[in-house]
Amino acid sequence: MNQEERSRVVIFLDIDGVLQPPMNQARFKHDLEVLRRTIAEDFSDGSYFDLDEYDLGAIYYDWDKEAVELLRNLCQDFGAEIVVISDWRRSKSVDQLKAYFRIHHLDQYVTDKTDEGGTAPYYRAGEVKAYLDLHPSIERFVIIDDGYRESYAILFPKQLVQTRSRIEAADEMCARQILSSFKNGGNDRGAR
Repeated sequence: MNQEERSRVVIFLDIDGVLQPPMNQARFKHDLEVLRRTIAEDFSDGSYFDLDEYDLGAIYYDWDKEAVELLRNLCQDFGAEIVVISDWRRSKSVDQLKAYFRIHHLDQYVTDKTDEGGTAPYYRAGEVKAYLDLHPSIERFVIIDDGYRESYAILFPKQLVQTRSRIEAADEMCARQILSSFKNGGNDRGAR
């Protein structure tokens, strides 16, 4: 059974303001080239030398450890996969995103990213809707983002967890409620 044949549970995930609080800037206090070498050695993977050292530093030093753990719990408990909706997806392949998430042992959950091109008035919410339209096997989903409240409210009023600066325990509980109670279908795939 391939991925499109089975029912899927998806977390549409932003990164900045969700895993990485805006004020976390510790990466600038470290030698990022040494970090890159260390990560490449730890994972025995030379492809880390091709990845942006500032992104590696942000993930390693600036991603909030509690937020990462709350995300991991959601993925494990619901068998959820991650589809990246963050601006990070714009210049990175899915394999590169997996390599970044591997630093926190979350790579096995990252399966895809949305396409760019959301236009007014829906922007990122429109990209999520387009993704859902292309993947009817998604049975349950939650969107975790710190922005685009108005467009999500129009298209996905019951599926958004709006973070303030990172995923917190209350956000995780809200995501659990959405994934536990919401079954996708029909008009629930986006109001317009």
